[in-house]
This record gives sequence, C-alpha cells and structure tokens, in this order.
Amino acid sequence: MKQKIFKPDYQNSLVSLSNSILKHYGLPARHQTLPELDAALAEKNPRTVILLVLDGMGIDMLEHNLPENSFLRSHIIKPISSVYPPTTAAATTSIYSGLPPLEHGWAGWQCYFEEYGRCVELFRNFDYYTQQQLSTPSPEQIMGFKRLNEQIAESGAAEGYGVAQPWGNFEVKSFDDICRILEKLSRKDEKKFVLAYWKNPDGIMHKTGCYSEETKNCITSLNAKLEALYQALEDTTLIITADHGLLDIKDSVLLNEIKELDDCLRLPPAVEPRTIALYVKPGREAEFESLFRERFGQDYILLKTEDYIAEGYAGTGRIHPRFRGFMGDYVALAVGDIIIQYQTPDGVEPVNFVAHHAGLSEKEMLVPLIVCEK
Repeated sequence: MKQKIFKPDYQNSLVSLSNSILKHYGLPARHQTLPELDAALAEKNPRTVILLVLDGMGIDMLEHNLPENSFLRSHIIKPISSVYPPTTAAATTSIYSGLPPLEHGWAGWQCYFEEYGRCVELFRNFDYYTQQQLSTPSPEQIMGFKRLNEQIAESGAAEGYGVAQPWGNFEVKSFDDICRILEKLSRKDEKKFVLAYWKNPDGIMHKTGCYSEETKNCITSLNAKLEALYQALEDTTLIITADHGLLDIKDSVLLNEIKELDDCLRLPPAVEPRTIALYVKPGREAEFESLFRERFGQDYILLKTEDYIAEGYAGTGRIHPRFRGFMGDYVALAVGDIIIQYQTPDGVEPVNFVAHHAGLSEKEMLVPLIVCEK
C-alpha cells in the first residue's frame, strides 16, 4: 500500500541540528541550522550540552506508543527531517559529522566496493551477501570522519565526550549505563558537549513491529529513565532525537527470483532493501526500467542515479568521491510497505524484519527535536 511520502528537507533536518551545535560552540556551520535550537542554546548557554540519539524513535512511533503528556512528547519542539535514506548508517553519520550523505559518503547499510568486488556492511566490515567477516581495511578507515564531540574538543571551545556502544570514551552495556554516565558528566565543572547513542527502540521494532506491546514497553521504559535523568541534570540542555522512524512491512520480494529483472543486473543490488542501488548491464537500461516499473511501480520510485543526486535526496555540497559509485546506475526509493531483497548463489538467506526503514514514507522520515533545559 502506498504511504504518505516525505521528501527530505535539509533546511530542517538532522544535519541542521548538528550544525546548530557546531554554531553554538563557535565552529563554522556548513549547512542550515535550526533557528529554534540556536535561540535556546544562546539564551541558556548551558555548561553542558548533551545530544542523545535513540535509534528508530520516529515521530509516528512516539505518537502511537506514548501519551501526549509523557516526558518525551511534552518536550518536542517540532518534527524535523531525517536524511535520505533514513537509515542508521547514513543518518547517524550525518548527525555525528554535520554533513549530508552526499558529502560524507555513507550511503546506507551496505555499499559496493569496486576494489574488493563485494558489497560491504559499512559498520561491521562484513560481506553483506555471504556474511563473511572481511580482513580488508574497514569502511571507517577508508571513509573516516570526525564526530561532533571530537570536532568541538579539537577546537578548544569545550570538552567533548562520546557515550555509546561500541564507540565512545566509556564502557557502555545498557541504557542505564548511558544515563549514569550522562548524569556524572553533567556535574563536572567544565564546559562540555556530550554525544550519546542508544540502539533501541530500533532493535525491538525490527523484531516485533512499530506498535507491538514490546515496542510500547521499550519506549515507556526509555521515557521513564530519561525523565529521571533530566531531574538529576545540572546546568544542562538535553537534546534528544532519532536517526529515523520505521514502518511495518507487509511483504518481502526476492529480486533474484524475478529472472527477467535479474538478467538485467550486472551486480547484486546495494545500499538498503527500501533504497536500492541497482547496477544495470549496458544496453539493457530501457528494458530494465520498463520491467521494474511494471512490477514495482506502486511501491517504488525508480530514478536514474544522476537524477537522484540532482534532485537533492542525498543533500547538497561537495560530492564524496565514493558516493556516485555506491549508488549504481539507478536508485529505487520505497513509497509502499514492502521490501526488495536479494540472495546471491553463495549467499545466506536474507533476514526479513517485521518493521523496516530507509524508505520515503513520512513514518520513516520524520523524527523529533526534543529539547529539555535544566
């Protein structure tokens, strides 16, 4: 079923949020900032600024799983746009770096590296299709970037800390650990910025859906723990957002089982099941376009990659040298409630989640800007 779509708005986005933080600490804002956040930080000028990213906590799931007067919902300043695709690899990298995907190059969960002849999971350095651990340099080594806390600390404007798993300055095993560390950092008598991340509710929603009892219990627990944390903070502005939202999935289709379409491909698809980079054999483009739109026209928008870039889906700025190759010849953007998977002859069976993200629906694209001042 076709969803209500939301094209990324980079003037009111996660990239804007990060650039507001850079601006607050006197660093150059390379993209549009959020006026509401600029004003709040300037007026309060807190000793501590914390940016906490809760994976998958989109506006839609908040509205369905928490009452309007709950701590998290009552502190929402406004909805803002994720980046495109709205997925952790692309969106958290945008939050951490202050750059859109076009500039930082992290196009999605897995990208085709020509020098290896493999689709590589950017976070884990695994072959996506065989799930083999690779010994080649990791994508982070190849396409490294500096996180906001590192940028701010190196500028000398304030101390910078990371609180996350598996990266950061502290050992983190649970959300309780995160809350404990954030409270302790808040009380340190120094000007500081703290960048924090937690993997839920995304992990729960993938397995049980957007509106399951497990998801509701998860976000209810996070809401209570964050309210308690807020009460314990000192001279702190706590900013909470998400990298993306999720959408319950109705069906999964294996593209390799559609022979006439598979025959048009020169490489396995890359990026995401809901934003698909497609590599098409030379001379087969018109045939591929016709076949794909006939089969998936209700569920995906098919664009030539040049048009995907020109229309600003990945943002603006200097294009990362890897980005164009990562996006193939065509990009398919999900507007329905299905996913397209692919299995190579030597590959493992794809995992089909109950809920997914990385498509163009409003549920996936809109995330909250939550600001709590103490």
